[in-house]
Amino acid sequence: MAHSFLARPLAFAVGAALASAASAQDARLGSTCPKCGADGAVRTAPAPEAPVLRSGEETLPPDYTRVSADELRGQTAVGVEAQGGVIVERNRQVLNAEKVSYDQKTDTVRAGGGFILDDNGSTVRGDKLQYNLTEGSGRADKVSMEAEREGRRLQAVAEKAELENKNFYKLQDVEFNTCQKGDASWYISAQSIEADYDKGVGVAKHAKLVFRGVPVLYTPWADFPLNGNRKSGLLVPTLKVGSDGTEIETPYYFNLAPNYDATLTPGIISARGVQIGGEFRYLQPQYNGEISGKWMPDDRRSRHNNRYTARWQHFQNFGKGLSGKIDFNQVSDNDYYRDFYDRADIARNVNLNREARLDYQTDVLGEWLEAHLKVQKYQTLANADGYKDEPYAILPRLSADWQKNFAGNLFAINGQYTRFTHDSKQSGQRFVLYPSLSREFRNGWGYVRPKIGLHYTRYILDSFAGRPGRTASRSLPIANIDTGMTFERETSLFGRSRIQTLEPRLFYNYIPTKSQNDLPSFDTSENSFSYGQLFRENLYSGQDRINSANSLTAALQTRYLDRENGAERLRAGIGQKFYFKDDNVLPDGSVKTGKRTRSDWIAFADGEVSRSINAYTTVHFNENRSRFENIAAGIRYRPEDGKALSLRYRYGRDKAIYLQDNGLYLRDKINQIDFGAQWPITPNLYGLARYNHALDIGRPLDILAGLEYKNACGCWSVSAAAQRYVTGWNTERDKPDYKNAFFFTLQLKSLSNIGNKADETLRPAIPGYIKTNEVVK
Repeated sequence: MAHSFLARPLAFAVGAALASAASAQDARLGSTCPKCGADGAVRTAPAPEAPVLRSGEETLPPDYTRVSADELRGQTAVGVEAQGGVIVERNRQVLNAEKVSYDQKTDTVRAGGGFILDDNGSTVRGDKLQYNLTEGSGRADKVSMEAEREGRRLQAVAEKAELENKNFYKLQDVEFNTCQKGDASWYISAQSIEADYDKGVGVAKHAKLVFRGVPVLYTPWADFPLNGNRKSGLLVPTLKVGSDGTEIETPYYFNLAPNYDATLTPGIISARGVQIGGEFRYLQPQYNGEISGKWMPDDRRSRHNNRYTARWQHFQNFGKGLSGKIDFNQVSDNDYYRDFYDRADIARNVNLNREARLDYQTDVLGEWLEAHLKVQKYQTLANADGYKDEPYAILPRLSADWQKNFAGNLFAINGQYTRFTHDSKQSGQRFVLYPSLSREFRNGWGYVRPKIGLHYTRYILDSFAGRPGRTASRSLPIANIDTGMTFERETSLFGRSRIQTLEPRLFYNYIPTKSQNDLPSFDTSENSFSYGQLFRENLYSGQDRINSANSLTAALQTRYLDRENGAERLRAGIGQKFYFKDDNVLPDGSVKTGKRTRSDWIAFADGEVSRSINAYTTVHFNENRSRFENIAAGIRYRPEDGKALSLRYRYGRDKAIYLQDNGLYLRDKINQIDFGAQWPITPNLYGLARYNHALDIGRPLDILAGLEYKNACGCWSVSAAAQRYVTGWNTERDKPDYKNAFFFTLQLKSLSNIGNKADETLRPAIPGYIKTNEVVK
């Protein structure tokens, strides 16, 4: 083993002596963060900790040891005594101490009077040290440690440290956290910790989490990952408070295999009862998926027992262009979402999807043929009055799409077969075939895109309610021409250089009038009126209804682009459809003839007013009735992260707001104003608010208020918010039903969250919201 011994002048020893004197300390985390102390109060930074010193000599060869000091004495190949600013260097390891005894035969150093040991950025400081440079083993007293691996920082203090090798050590009477240097605003205190980096596992015994000097959690034994990998064990409990009282969940994670894991989550809702949840995830090269659910055997607040929700999602790749998917959802009763979820979830989950599908891609004449086979049926949940309108089940649907360019002409064909079934409505089969031919003429400033097609539909309907089965068909030619131009000019907007485009567009569409009231309506509904709807062939979704058309859409759009990178900063447009005939096909399939020269018009604008202000508006005006049908507008002020103010307005004259027991929707206007805010009260304390008010009924629909705090060192943050929101309409009292909720999250940097995830509620409620601990100034 090679060695080098180097004596140097006395002046060099001053820095090392200071370093060693500063390194010896009590085994308690200090408060040396330049911004705050353990109590979170802002304070002046103490003297900086002495750095690790190096000799400055040339780089050593591998496994070569060099000892530098003011005084050296000893015997070659036996040992050396070094004193005064000692620096021992070997590979990536550097040892600083005031006095070192080095045994060359065993390659072991002993340091006293304070030491600093650095190994590639991981630093140990302490009082006494015995350390084998080759094996990385040894022991030390009154140590402080700092390490950063894979982006995760760790600092700890301990009475004793025992190192078996470079990847395994044990600490006694230890405190540690993942904060900035010296910040002890929270820490984990343990009787002992063993860290095995070969296995990536740490074990703590008699550990407790101390937050601002107060113990909040205790466990006699816990293991945890050291390298960010998954590890079986208890996860941090979640706590919720609301209309159902206090809800506590204590999840346990099972790392079953590299490609399998599971979580078991027992819990209790104080006003309802105990529940248990679970999740199983699997991942294979050809498939992956997730199974999850919750079960409550006895709900004290409901007439239902054995309440549950279950979900299975599966994705499969069979190879050679064939893939598949399963999406299955189930709840125990109609009231499940009303009892356990918020109003957005209630609205989204009236029809729970149950679907299995196969997708296939293959090359046909040099182009992709895409085919799909699926079966689909819903679990439809009844409203509070017990009424439900269940969609048709698809058992099955086979569809295919293919297109090919022939000498500049694009030929496309879409085919579909569907079997529709229903327990209380007429079932049947539907065949759809839609071939079309189009061509595009384009240059640098415009395009013309003519298209012709034939839409053919055939039905084979089952017997129903004493009536025999029958067949019906429909054939409709469709022709349209889409043309547009783009002009550009250099200009300025709000004091900044921009490129403005002017984009006029015309869309002519022709479909002959044909009564369709002899055809069923399996899956058709009328699309909402929008700017994009002006350029669609058919105003209806699905295949059962096709509107008549002899119309011309005229629209004008302008965009403002960034001159440097081409990013779109503002977009605005207006459009209207002009009719050349009066006939119109209604949703029931009948033909209505009346005075109809122009459609409603729609205008929109969306983009940056300045670097801090964004705004949008959409206006839908009914020409026939000379009134506004829909208005949406909003403005958001966000000068920097953590500062966001928003004001939104929504108006809809004839909206479906409630499904009545006669199967018809109660339609009424929506007239709502919504205010959201996130704003700093102090440099580290932020206020949160959301107020959603229905102007037509004079009642709030959603009220939220809260606070978020991030300690000055960024080591932890806390969010607390209270919410009161409408879940439905009580017809007996003719008033809305409300629920209350309280959200609380304590986030410990690089460790975990305690509480529930408040940001999942805050992000959609407050446009521009960002978690306080993510704010960068």
